[in-house]
Amino acid sequence: MKITIKKIAEEAGVSVTTVSNVINKKAHRVSQDKIDMIEEIIKKYNYSPNMNARALVKSSSRLIGLLYFSDQKNLDFADPFVNEILQGIQRVAKEHNFFTLVHSVTKTEDIEEVQKNWRFDGFIAVGFSQELFEEVHQIIQVPMIFIDTHLKEKVYSHIEDYPNSYFINTNDKDASYKATTYLLKKGLTKIGFLSYEFDKNKTSVIQQRYIGYHNALKDYHIKLDADLEYTEEQQEEILNHLDDFQGILVTADYLAIKFIHRLKQEKSFHERKLSIISFDDIRYAALNDPPLTTIRLDQTKKGELAMKTLVNIVDEHIKESQITLLNGTLVVRKTTF
Repeated sequence: MKITIKKIAEEAGVSVTTVSNVINKKAHRVSQDKIDMIEEIIKKYNYSPNMNARALVKSSSRLIGLLYFSDQKNLDFADPFVNEILQGIQRVAKEHNFFTLVHSVTKTEDIEEVQKNWRFDGFIAVGFSQELFEEVHQIIQVPMIFIDTHLKEKVYSHIEDYPNSYFINTNDKDASYKATTYLLKKGLTKIGFLSYEFDKNKTSVIQQRYIGYHNALKDYHIKLDADLEYTEEQQEEILNHLDDFQGILVTADYLAIKFIHRLKQEKSFHERKLSIISFDDIRYAALNDPPLTTIRLDQTKKGELAMKTLVNIVDEHIKESQITLLNGTLVVRKTTF
């Protein structure tokens, strides 16, 4: 027997509207007993709403595009940062009957191609550059939530000119200042900087962390030394100059864990007593040997917050704040001495 909302309503002794409201998580005026009964009937018949039919009725696709900016053609799903944001988004999306389509983008044409084949209720974009944001703003008319997307101040000061754009960022400059200051307060004066490749003149997450690192050194009257600044591709050089370092600020846990592994391979980690601090607090940070000192940014929470914001805009028509700035929390473990 094909089960329908009407049959569920008849068995529960309620209206079709009540069943629909329970399915769509809008049963604010329905008693908890009735909600439990309706959900039990839905579970008994393994009922699944016809999303296509609902989309036609509501002029809604229930589809959200998750766009990761990447310099590489293929997205690295091995990176826990990528997975944790996705986990938070999926958790809320499933609860509100949305689907997500994940796509990595390197240029505007990638987004245009996706839009040719799918109709989206909104987008969540991670790590976009200023240039890509300006281009995307011209071609996307649905709400777009940007995570970890640091732009020029003129965008934020004239946010009303971007009515469909919403930003959820960490105060990365402050978080980096906090991490560097922690090392400085331990008496370390030779503190290095290790990051993925980035442009120091373009606003980005890494650039903001780079500025925070420099600001802390200046405030402690430590002379800036470009010879202590490295990218991932220069790890071999770091190994050859370990005597120049007392500590090192790494811009991501994933990179820090790989760096520690490399130090162990060279039998240098335990002998050097090099203090290492990084960012994110991915789930593997506490499991690393030794557990990693880091700035907790809670990427899963960012994903949840981004998706909740979209749900409120698309389904509830709630006016959301366009700029949300989150703070990082220092988590001290065993990689700082």
